[in-house]
Amino acid sequence: MPANRLFLAVPVRLYHYEQIKKDFSPLLKGRWREEEHLHATIAFLGNRFNPDHLIEKLSGFEYSFDISEISALDYFAESRVFVATFYNPTLQNLYEKLAPLLGLASMELRPHVTLMRVKSILDAPAFFKLSAAASAAPIGVLEPKVALYQSHLSPEGARYEILKEWSLT
Repeated sequence: MPANRLFLAVPVRLYHYEQIKKDFSPLLKGRWREEEHLHATIAFLGNRFNPDHLIEKLSGFEYSFDISEISALDYFAESRVFVATFYNPTLQNLYEKLAPLLGLASMELRPHVTLMRVKSILDAPAFFKLSAAASAAPIGVLEPKVALYQSHLSPEGARYEILKEWSLT
């Protein structure tokens, strides 16, 4: 297992995460993400960088994106995750500015916040109906910062540690 599973992400705040968990838990089987580590990934870096060198490299970067609300709940069937989604093209712009600095390939972001890795959907019609209804109002907001996270894998799931945060410029 790699020692450093690093990624850059925007921390998020959901307005009523406990209520979302309460409403959807009877419909889904899986493990909920911890609220304090909910985030929207900008770039997965894996174990390609030493964390200290990466922090030094990224500390002079000017981070900029528009703060936006998280607006919908969705299910990504291909990866089996229950997510909160939003539209924010300025995150794509941020990725495109970071990519050359970090040697990343060009790619299109699909901004989302993973809420749960789903083992099974217990009541699909009720789940999709509730997801659509919950998307009628804003769910949360992006925080005005970018963080370097390290993911620690264990049998209980991933645990995230913030190594450094940068405020927007």
